[in-house]
Formats: sequence, C-alpha cells, structure tokens
Amino acid sequence: MERQYVSVHALNRYIKAVLDSDMQLRTVYIRGEISNYRPHPSGHMYFTLKDDQTESSISAIMFASQARYLKFRLRDGMKVFITAQVSVFERAGRYQLYVRSMQEDGLGNLYLRFNELKQTLEKEGLFNTMHKKAIPVMPERLAILSARQGAALQDVLRILHQRYPLVRRDIYPVPVQGRDAYKYIVETLRQVDQLGYSTILLVRGGGSIEDLWNFNEEALARCIYDLKTPIITGVGHETDFTLVDYVSDLRAPTPTAAAVAAVPSQKELLSHLENKIMQLSNVMRKTIYLEKQKLEQYSHSYVFTDPSRIFETKFMKLDNVHLKLNNYKIRIKQKSHYEMHKKVIQLNTLI
Repeated sequence: MERQYVSVHALNRYIKAVLDSDMQLRTVYIRGEISNYRPHPSGHMYFTLKDDQTESSISAIMFASQARYLKFRLRDGMKVFITAQVSVFERAGRYQLYVRSMQEDGLGNLYLRFNELKQTLEKEGLFNTMHKKAIPVMPERLAILSARQGAALQDVLRILHQRYPLVRRDIYPVPVQGRDAYKYIVETLRQVDQLGYSTILLVRGGGSIEDLWNFNEEALARCIYDLKTPIITGVGHETDFTLVDYVSDLRAPTPTAAAVAAVPSQKELLSHLENKIMQLSNVMRKTIYLEKQKLEQYSHSYVFTDPSRIFETKFMKLDNVHLKLNNYKIRIKQKSHYEMHKKVIQLNTLI
C-alpha cells in the first residue's frame, strides 16, 4: 500500500482542528505563575504560564483586545488565574493558551468559589440552552434594573431612545455593589416578573471581581433561572463573566450591547418597510401589466369581434339533430305503413 505523505502545514492545521473541536479545551481555567513576559508594541502580551511546583509550563498569548481590560500590570513571578482556550499556532506547530481574561491570585478564594458554584449549577442544567426563553423582537415594555445614577443606565436609555423610542421603559433602581446587594436584586426581579413586561434588562458597569460578586451569588442565579419573563444581562466589560450571564436568556458583553439586543433598530425597520413597499409596488405593476395584456388579447378575440361565431357550432349541431329527428320520423311512418299494408293483405287472404 502506497504511503500518503502530508505537509507540515497540513499536519499542524489538522492538529489545530482537533483541539479546537474539543469542548473541554475551548474554555479552561488555570492557575499558574507568569514567566518570560514579553509585551508587544501592538498591545499583545506573550508569556509563559508555569506551575511553580512541577515546573510544567505552557506558552500563552493575550491579545490587545482583551489585555486592555486588565486592571493590573503584568510582571514575571506574578501568580494569576486565567480563563483561556487551548489551540495551536499553526506556523510554529506549537500548542498554547489563548487568554480571554486574567485575575491576580490574591483573589484566589473568590475565583475558586466562582468555579465551584459554576460547575454545580451547570451540572444541574441551569445553563442549558433548552431552558432559555426567546427575546421578543419588538417588545412593548422593558423593565431595567440598574443603579439609579450609574453610567450603565444612562448608556442603556440613550441606546434605547436612539434605536426604538416607541418602547416603554420602566426603571427599577437596585444596588449593584456592596454586601447583600443581590438580595435586593432578587426581591425586585420577583416583583417585576409578575408585571407582564416583554423583557427584563439587568445591567451594571465594569469593576473588580469583588465589585461584581453580587452577580455570582447562587440565590440570584437561581432566581433568574426561575423567571417567566425573558431577561438580558449586561454586566461589566466584554471579558467579565458572572454566573447571571450563564443562566440568563441572553448574555450581552456590555450594558450598551444589552440595550442593542433588547430592541430593534427603528431605522432598519423603516428601511425594511420601504423595501417591502417597493417590492409590493413592483408586483402590482407587473400584475397590472400582465392582466392588461390578457385584456388586450381578449379584446381581439372573435368572442368580441364577431360574437355570432360563438353560436355557429351550436346551430350546426342543432341542424344535425333536427335532420336526424326528421329521418327518424320518416322511418317510423314507413314502418307503420308497411305493418298496416301487411295486415290488410292478411285480411284479404282470410276473406
């Protein structure tokens, strides 16, 4: 059997495809120590993540789009918690971490609690997409839960007014930070859920893991899961993930994105309507043109130019039937005369 040789590039690409298709490697949570840190002028961060006990290591990169959200300065020797995807850098044939978010290990207890609770709720099925409710395309009423004076709320209101000013917007101020703030959010959500809103928006601006911790509380996650009203969460920045994001019907990366997801664009709707009107006009014009052509053809038909022709065939059939009846009548008479003549001859014979 002839051997099939492949290129190095093809092999690397195949290995990358295998790793990328592994659901367990798409999101990994790793604790380690930064070494060989090499910041790039573009803003990308290259480094090695090392296990300080076994000296195991793995290459890692954090692109500028994620690195700009870091709230601390990276340095060698720093211990961190990382959320990343494992994949392959094809050109070098090297597998590495593609880092999405990073936190200092000083906050390790919170991250351990977060991961433990996340795994528990995930096993119970609270994050399953089959339980998620569809977000109404054209909502009539929105309930917005956020801090009254927060910049996140102002951004949401501005976007809603720009995109779809027809929607009714009701604001329910809630504390989004501080001890037991989640309890007020839970209580408000349960009340709002009974008021018949189209969609609920729960939004908050960015912050540290401590600032966002209320959105990782189990009671709030379970409350959101039990809601009958569809809910969109927009908590923190794009790289911030909280438990409410996993359990909500739709996770928006920012409060602004949550507003965009909640309502359609009025401009897009008007443009769509204009396109439909144009299509309808074209169909009507085409229909009128075709019907006019039919009418033109009918107007030249003999039905209108010489209506008597319609009855010519009928008259011919009628004449034919009349002729047949006459012939039949003649045959009947002839037969009657014959029978009568025959009887007369019989009588004469008897006489």
